[in-house]
Amino acid sequence: MKISSVTCPHCHAAYEIAESTSALGSPGQADCGVCGTLLVAWEEPSLRAFRLVVPPEHKYPRVPTPSCFA
Repeated sequence: MKISSVTCPHCHAAYEIAESTSALGSPGQADCGVCGTLLVAWEEPSLRAFRLVVPPEHKYPRVPTPSCFA
């Protein structure tokens, strides 16, 4: 089992991806469960499961860099 993560480019929801290294799946794609944007697409026959870890409304907002450090 290979574990990785991905963030939605549109709404910034965070996902964990579990990819089987032994079971075969099929090519496919996964869409964001929050906004529907394409997260990833793959051509190789792999079995993948996606889990929403942090929805965008629970993420901390980005803090701008202070001008004294820019």
